[in-house]
Amino acid sequence: MGNPWNSLETTKLVISIIIPIIGGLIAWQLAKLGKDLESKQWLNKTVIEKRLEFYDRVVPDLNDLFCYYKRVGNWKELTPPEVILKKRKLDREFNIYAHLFEETDSVMLKYNTYIHNCFKTYTGWGKDAKIRMDLSKRIKLANWNPKWEELFVPEEQINNDLFEKSYDQLIYVIRRELGI
Repeated sequence: MGNPWNSLETTKLVISIIIPIIGGLIAWQLAKLGKDLESKQWLNKTVIEKRLEFYDRVVPDLNDLFCYYKRVGNWKELTPPEVILKKRKLDREFNIYAHLFEETDSVMLKYNTYIHNCFKTYTGWGKDAKIRMDLSKRIKLANWNPKWEELFVPEEQINNDLFEKSYDQLIYVIRRELGI
């Protein structure tokens, strides 16, 4: 009688053992890939939610500054100390959350350009930024406090076109990062 374990039988046995192992490895890799994809989707969703929260916090204050400088909308309701407080709040938000964006440098560059069009910064250690604006239209307001005059640098008024352009570019770069 011949040897029942000829090479064909051995090959069949090896293949019958290897196929389930290979199938198991493929299933494991697909499950791992699915889990990684799910994890990445969750992370992307979380980052987008954080970016939207950031947008909801900063855009109203950015718009308030824009209105204050352009003298439109609610500008009469804002006092100079409130404007400076909004700048501080925006500085904090941008310095903390700008890193959530893929183009952090671009977001910060556009923000700093806009803020430097609005304020003279680095006015001395422990001193607030000063508002770049002509006081003549502010002083005439009924609620004007003469102490507020020291919060301005009237000789360094902003260029209207550069101001509007810097605002538009900042909002654009934030919107682009959100995919809006």
